Amino acid sequence: MRVAFNALHVQEPHTGTGRYVTSLLRALGRVDGINEYVVLSRAEAKNVPETPSTFQWEALPSSRFRRASEPVARFVWEQHTFPHAAKQRGARLMHVPYFAPPRRKLGIPLVTTIHDVIPMRLPAYRATATAQAYARFVADSAKHADMLIAVSEFSKRDIMEVLGVLEDRVRVIWEAPAPQYRRVQDARRLMDVREKYGLSDTFVLNVGGLDQRKNIQSLVGAFAAVYHEMRLPDLQLFIAGNPDRLGSSPLYPDWRYLAAMFEVEDNIVCMPIDEDDLPAMYSAASCFAYTSLYEGFGLVPLEAMACGAPVVCSNRTSLPEAVGSAGVQVDPTDTDRLGAAILRVLTSREHRDDLRARGLAHVRKYNWEQVAAETSALYAEVTGTTHD
Repeated sequence: MRVAFNALHVQEPHTGTGRYVTSLLRALGRVDGINEYVVLSRAEAKNVPETPSTFQWEALPSSRFRRASEPVARFVWEQHTFPHAAKQRGARLMHVPYFAPPRRKLGIPLVTTIHDVIPMRLPAYRATATAQAYARFVADSAKHADMLIAVSEFSKRDIMEVLGVLEDRVRVIWEAPAPQYRRVQDARRLMDVREKYGLSDTFVLNVGGLDQRKNIQSLVGAFAAVYHEMRLPDLQLFIAGNPDRLGSSPLYPDWRYLAAMFEVEDNIVCMPIDEDDLPAMYSAASCFAYTSLYEGFGLVPLEAMACGAPVVCSNRTSLPEAVGSAGVQVDPTDTDRLGAAILRVLTSREHRDDLRARGLAHVRKYNWEQVAAETSALYAEVTGTTHD
């Protein structure tokens, strides 16, 4: 069977969708020896994941819309270029691995992965009229997909409620940390990454974004309480992200005034992390703190666990499902409890070691080979394909 795969996000490895697309394609190449794949994108993929000869990669730029705005050009590619290319190449199934299925399927069964329904749940993420119209359009289009993949049981329930689809049309297939997320124990490598980012021996790490739902203000308040309680001058909080975004719109609240008010601005570092440095950063962290208010799955805390970081995590949405008892779950808006949880990790070696061990054991149940096998089996189910 030939599968047309929308790989628009393969050029964005730093995003959650980009990681999902890259990891899934790589894993399908390892475990699916039956299907053929036509992997379509708008531009030549520079960092193509390793795949076998059964994968045909093809770039299809929207040449007729070069003068159009980026949102319009992308919309045309998703809704017209991709499905028509799938039809022309004889695909028996289309997989769109993010929330933008084509309205017209052209007679081809469609599987769509919906990581979350944030645009429908959180008004800040559909602030413009264009964003609102796009959210309504893709939500209506998703109702016509033959099968929706949710990445958690929480997301499945959310999708059913928001989109009004029946349970038998939503299948849960968990994500997993990519293979590169493994504990780094090389002392020189850990020292190098500390020097590169100006970090001390003891630091709290946050990775995942600076947008509103990441709730960084609460983390800053909790860190300030921990800092003044411990009175450790070199204690730092490292927040991964571009500080130039802070205050640029309501979607990116600026928490720096809080840091100044709590007198911890000199102990907070905010800057991007190179993708290749993430495993070492996770491994070097004394505590990984994740205070998000909404996640479709919660992949980032699992990446941290896979690298041996002790995790303090929000107890909201899908995060309890993803993290389980391997991390400390707290109300992310309760800065007192959040600070107390971080303080205990930083001051109790026994607690840290226990969380590390539990985290490393917990992430073993998540692997991309299983994700790929379940996804391939779903393709066969949707198309009614049987294999001898």
